[in-house]
Amino acid sequence: MSFDHLMQPREISSLALQIRHAYGYNKRALRPYKMYLTSLDEEKGPTCQVLKKDGGYDRWLMCKTVKHYVDVFGNKNVVYLTADSETVLETLDDNTTYIIGGLVDKNRYKGLCFEEAKKREVRTARLPIGKYLEGNSRKVVTVNQVFHMMLHFRETQDWEKSFLAVMPQRKGYKVKGSKRSRNDDGSMPPSTSADTTATSTPVTNI
Repeated sequence: MSFDHLMQPREISSLALQIRHAYGYNKRALRPYKMYLTSLDEEKGPTCQVLKKDGGYDRWLMCKTVKHYVDVFGNKNVVYLTADSETVLETLDDNTTYIIGGLVDKNRYKGLCFEEAKKREVRTARLPIGKYLEGNSRKVVTVNQVFHMMLHFRETQDWEKSFLAVMPQRKGYKVKGSKRSRNDDGSMPPSTSADTTATSTPVTNI
Protein backbone atom coordinates (compact mmCIF):
# COMPACT_ATOMS: atom_id res chain seq x y z
CA MET A 1 0.00 0.00 0.00
CA SER A 2 2.99 2.29 -0.54
CA PHE A 3 1.52 4.07 -3.60
CA ASP A 4 -1.34 5.87 -1.84
CA HIS A 5 0.31 9.27 -2.28
CA LEU A 6 0.31 8.85 -6.08
CA MET A 7 -3.42 8.28 -6.48
CA GLN A 8 -6.42 10.56 -6.77
CA PRO A 9 -9.41 10.06 -4.41
CA ARG A 10 -11.43 8.18 -7.05
CA GLU A 11 -8.45 5.90 -7.69
CA ILE A 12 -8.10 5.26 -3.96
CA SER A 13 -11.76 4.25 -3.82
CA SER A 14 -11.30 2.00 -6.85
CA LEU A 15 -8.29 0.27 -5.27
CA ALA A 16 -10.17 -0.28 -2.02
CA LEU A 17 -13.05 -1.87 -3.95
CA GLN A 18 -10.61 -4.11 -5.84
CA ILE A 19 -9.07 -5.26 -2.57
CA ARG A 20 -12.53 -6.03 -1.17
CA HIS A 21 -13.32 -8.11 -4.24
CA ALA A 22 -10.01 -9.98 -3.98
CA TYR A 23 -10.67 -10.76 -0.33
CA GLY A 24 -14.16 -12.00 -1.18
CA TYR A 25 -12.81 -14.29 -3.91
CA ASN A 26 -10.27 -15.70 -1.48
CA LYS A 27 -12.92 -16.42 1.18
CA ARG A 28 -14.96 -18.42 -1.31
CA ALA A 29 -12.03 -20.22 -2.96
CA LEU A 30 -11.53 -23.96 -2.66
CA ARG A 31 -7.79 -23.37 -2.27
CA PRO A 32 -7.36 -19.90 -0.80
CA TYR A 33 -4.12 -17.98 -0.52
CA LYS A 34 -2.67 -16.43 2.59
CA MET A 35 -3.18 -12.73 1.91
CA TYR A 36 -1.13 -9.82 3.20
CA LEU A 37 -1.58 -6.06 3.05
CA THR A 38 1.83 -4.45 3.54
CA SER A 39 3.06 -0.86 3.97
CA LEU A 40 -0.34 -0.29 5.54
CA ASP A 41 -0.93 2.98 7.38
CA GLU A 42 -4.07 2.23 9.40
CA GLU A 43 -4.06 5.66 11.03
CA LYS A 44 -3.80 8.02 8.05
CA GLY A 45 -3.50 5.89 4.90
CA PRO A 46 -6.21 6.94 2.40
CA THR A 47 -6.87 3.43 1.08
CA CYS A 48 -7.09 2.01 4.57
CA GLN A 49 -9.56 4.71 5.60
CA VAL A 50 -11.84 3.72 2.72
CA LEU A 51 -11.45 0.03 3.58
CA LYS A 52 -12.42 0.75 7.18
CA LYS A 53 -15.81 1.98 6.00
CA ASP A 54 -16.56 -1.69 5.40
CA GLY A 55 -17.98 -2.80 8.73
CA GLY A 56 -16.24 -6.17 8.52
CA TYR A 57 -12.74 -4.90 7.70
CA ASP A 58 -11.44 -5.35 11.24
CA ARG A 59 -12.47 -9.02 11.09
CA TRP A 60 -10.85 -9.79 7.75
CA LEU A 61 -8.82 -12.98 7.92
CA MET A 62 -5.59 -11.65 6.45
CA CYS A 63 -2.27 -10.30 7.67
CA LYS A 64 -2.02 -6.50 7.82
CA THR A 65 1.27 -4.82 8.53
CA VAL A 66 2.95 -1.43 8.36
CA LYS A 67 6.14 -3.17 7.21
CA HIS A 68 7.32 -3.13 3.59
CA TYR A 69 6.94 -6.44 1.78
CA VAL A 70 10.72 -6.91 1.58
CA ASP A 71 10.94 -6.55 5.36
CA VAL A 72 8.27 -9.24 5.74
CA PHE A 73 9.32 -11.75 3.05
CA GLY A 74 12.85 -10.81 2.01
CA ASN A 75 13.57 -10.72 -1.72
CA LYS A 76 14.59 -14.28 -2.59
CA ASN A 77 11.38 -16.31 -2.92
CA VAL A 78 9.37 -13.30 -4.06
CA VAL A 79 7.96 -12.38 -7.48
CA TYR A 80 6.47 -8.97 -8.26
CA LEU A 81 3.70 -9.29 -10.85
CA THR A 82 3.89 -6.53 -13.45
CA ALA A 83 2.86 -6.30 -17.10
CA ASP A 84 6.21 -4.60 -17.83
CA SER A 85 8.27 -7.68 -16.99
CA GLU A 86 10.00 -9.63 -19.77
CA THR A 87 9.56 -12.85 -17.80
CA VAL A 88 6.37 -14.81 -18.43
CA LEU A 89 4.84 -16.59 -15.44
CA GLU A 90 4.26 -20.17 -16.61
CA THR A 91 3.03 -21.62 -13.31
CA LEU A 92 2.54 -20.76 -9.63
CA ASP A 93 4.94 -22.02 -6.98
CA ASP A 94 3.59 -22.79 -3.50
CA ASN A 95 6.90 -21.65 -1.99
CA THR A 96 6.84 -18.23 -3.63
CA THR A 97 5.27 -14.99 -2.45
CA TYR A 98 3.56 -13.02 -5.23
CA ILE A 99 3.35 -9.25 -4.99
CA ILE A 100 0.45 -7.39 -6.60
CA GLY A 101 1.14 -3.65 -6.60
CA GLY A 102 -1.66 -1.60 -5.04
CA LEU A 103 -1.84 1.10 -7.69
CA VAL A 104 -4.70 2.49 -9.80
CA ASP A 105 -3.25 5.19 -12.05
CA LYS A 106 -4.83 5.09 -15.55
CA ASN A 107 -1.31 4.40 -16.87
CA ARG A 108 0.16 7.69 -15.57
CA TYR A 109 2.99 5.82 -13.87
CA LYS A 110 3.84 3.23 -16.49
CA GLY A 111 6.71 1.01 -15.36
CA LEU A 112 6.54 2.16 -11.73
CA CYS A 113 5.91 -1.31 -10.26
CA PHE A 114 8.67 -2.80 -12.39
CA GLU A 115 11.13 -0.14 -11.20
CA GLU A 116 10.02 -0.68 -7.58
CA ALA A 117 10.84 -4.38 -7.85
CA LYS A 118 14.12 -3.70 -9.62
CA LYS A 119 15.17 -1.27 -6.87
CA ARG A 120 14.46 -3.94 -4.24
CA GLU A 121 16.22 -6.66 -6.30
CA VAL A 122 12.98 -8.62 -6.50
CA ARG A 123 12.22 -10.87 -9.46
CA THR A 124 9.36 -9.84 -11.74
CA ALA A 125 6.96 -11.72 -14.01
CA ARG A 126 3.85 -11.07 -16.07
CA LEU A 127 0.83 -13.26 -16.51
CA PRO A 128 0.86 -15.14 -19.85
CA ILE A 129 -2.35 -13.51 -21.09
CA GLY A 130 -0.99 -12.84 -24.57
CA LYS A 131 0.05 -16.46 -24.94
CA TYR A 132 -3.52 -17.71 -24.61
CA LEU A 133 -5.88 -14.85 -25.44
CA GLU A 134 -6.26 -12.06 -27.93
CA GLY A 135 -8.55 -9.09 -27.55
CA ASN A 136 -9.11 -5.40 -28.12
CA SER A 137 -7.23 -4.00 -25.14
CA ARG A 138 -3.75 -3.85 -23.67
CA LYS A 139 -2.96 -6.67 -21.29
CA VAL A 140 -3.12 -4.68 -18.04
CA VAL A 141 -5.68 -5.87 -15.53
CA THR A 142 -6.89 -4.80 -12.09
CA VAL A 143 -5.71 -6.03 -8.70
CA ASN A 144 -8.78 -8.19 -8.12
CA GLN A 145 -8.63 -9.64 -11.65
CA VAL A 146 -5.00 -10.69 -11.21
CA PHE A 147 -5.81 -12.27 -7.87
CA HIS A 148 -8.92 -14.00 -9.25
CA MET A 149 -6.90 -15.45 -12.15
CA MET A 150 -4.34 -16.82 -9.70
CA LEU A 151 -7.07 -18.46 -7.64
CA HIS A 152 -8.56 -20.06 -10.76
CA PHE A 153 -5.17 -21.32 -11.89
CA ARG A 154 -4.44 -22.79 -8.49
CA GLU A 155 -7.61 -24.86 -8.77
CA THR A 156 -7.46 -25.74 -12.49
CA GLN A 157 -3.75 -25.56 -13.42
CA ASP A 158 -4.99 -24.09 -16.71
CA TRP A 159 -4.21 -20.47 -17.62
CA GLU A 160 -6.58 -20.38 -20.58
CA LYS A 161 -9.57 -21.38 -18.46
CA SER A 162 -8.46 -19.00 -15.72
CA PHE A 163 -8.21 -16.00 -18.04
CA LEU A 164 -11.51 -16.72 -19.79
CA ALA A 165 -13.25 -16.98 -16.42
CA VAL A 166 -12.07 -13.52 -15.34
CA MET A 167 -11.33 -11.23 -18.30
CA PRO A 168 -13.94 -8.48 -18.83
CA GLN A 169 -16.60 -9.56 -21.30
CA ARG A 170 -16.83 -6.09 -22.84
CA LYS A 171 -13.26 -6.35 -24.12
CA GLY A 172 -14.09 -9.29 -26.34
CA TYR A 173 -11.21 -11.55 -25.40
CA LYS A 174 -11.07 -14.88 -27.19
CA VAL A 175 -8.79 -17.90 -27.31
CA LYS A 176 -5.78 -17.16 -29.47
CA GLY A 177 -6.21 -18.57 -32.96
CA SER A 178 -9.91 -19.15 -32.39
CA LYS A 179 -12.93 -17.27 -33.71
CA ARG A 180 -14.85 -18.10 -30.57
CA SER A 181 -15.26 -15.29 -28.04
CA ARG A 182 -17.19 -15.15 -24.82
CA ASN A 183 -21.00 -14.94 -24.72
CA ASP A 184 -22.67 -12.24 -22.65
CA ASP A 185 -22.96 -14.67 -19.74
CA GLY A 186 -19.24 -15.41 -19.86
CA SER A 187 -19.64 -18.90 -21.36
CA MET A 188 -18.09 -20.09 -24.60
CA PRO A 189 -20.33 -20.48 -27.67
CA PRO A 190 -21.12 -24.04 -28.85
CA SER A 191 -18.47 -25.63 -31.02
CA THR A 192 -18.75 -28.24 -33.73
CA SER A 193 -15.49 -29.84 -32.67
CA ALA A 194 -14.67 -31.44 -29.37
CA ASP A 195 -12.40 -29.43 -27.15
CA THR A 196 -10.26 -31.84 -25.83
CA THR A 197 6.71 -18.07 0.90
CA ALA A 198 8.33 -18.74 3.66
CA THR A 199 5.29 -20.56 4.89
CA SER A 200 3.68 -23.80 3.79
CA THR A 201 0.69 -21.80 2.54
CA PRO A 202 1.18 -19.80 -0.68
CA VAL A 203 1.23 -16.09 0.09
CA THR A 204 -0.12 -13.28 -2.04
CA ASN A 205 0.67 -9.72 -1.00
CA ILE A 206 -1.06 -6.54 -2.13
